[in-house]
Amino acid sequence: MNPKERARNRWKLLANTVSKKCQDQIFSSQISYDLFNIESINTEWSKYSSCVENNNFSAIVCRSPIIVTPEELMGFNNTGNVRIWPSEEVLAYYVLSNLDSFRDKTVLELGGGMSCLAGIMAALYGFCSDVHLTDGNPNSVYNVERILEKNVFTTKVTCSVLKWDQRPANICHYDVVLAADCLFFDEARDDLVHTIAASLSYDGVALVAAPKRGTTLYEFINMAQKEGLICTIQQNYNTLVWERHSKQVLYNPSYDADSHYPLLISITKATKIIDCQFQ
Repeated sequence: MNPKERARNRWKLLANTVSKKCQDQIFSSQISYDLFNIESINTEWSKYSSCVENNNFSAIVCRSPIIVTPEELMGFNNTGNVRIWPSEEVLAYYVLSNLDSFRDKTVLELGGGMSCLAGIMAALYGFCSDVHLTDGNPNSVYNVERILEKNVFTTKVTCSVLKWDQRPANICHYDVVLAADCLFFDEARDDLVHTIAASLSYDGVALVAAPKRGTTLYEFINMAQKEGLICTIQQNYNTLVWERHSKQVLYNPSYDADSHYPLLISITKATKIIDCQFQ
């Protein structure tokens, strides 16, 4: 069985569990690093809060009103409407832990799903000059638009549909490009690499949070290197995240680190690697 068939079979298995009856169970993570306190406002809206170095941060986030059917889930850009995945939460926590790295920067989030949580936190607290949030699914972008209306921003923040396979020639260049858990599907990986290369400024950095998932992460890195990008993998990038990951390894028999624990990849075009590690 080739890698594409294996990936399809995995999603078929997940798709078979998705229904109106079990969407709430899927939306609530069974694997969590408890980086955010999630306070329910109503059946649709929640307040995501986190305390980082004695500073409190929060954003109002809504889950997608779209019911993702098993058939729709088979399309790779529909997975972002199922729930907020752990990699997105880790990347959002990274932003809050490194706000100085975002000050006065232009920021692009790729494949942000129904929340674009990392980009939202950058826009709320990073003192960025401009933040643009994207996903390939119009339903996800519609949901992000609702989130933008609910929160108060002092930074210019916009969102739009961006499909990686269309490879836009006139895409803007950004100082920081964010992407969380976007490496799963073989057919999209090369387009993602091209989009990162096309949108990243010469002295910018792309931050990609994703689990290994077999060989998918390393296949992505190989593609990125062939594109002329420089990749640095960080595993123990934050003490708190690493401690909670280690507890999952010790106490949770169902925890598969290869499938769940997000590694952090820093990607640059420059010869000097920009230090964007957790403080």
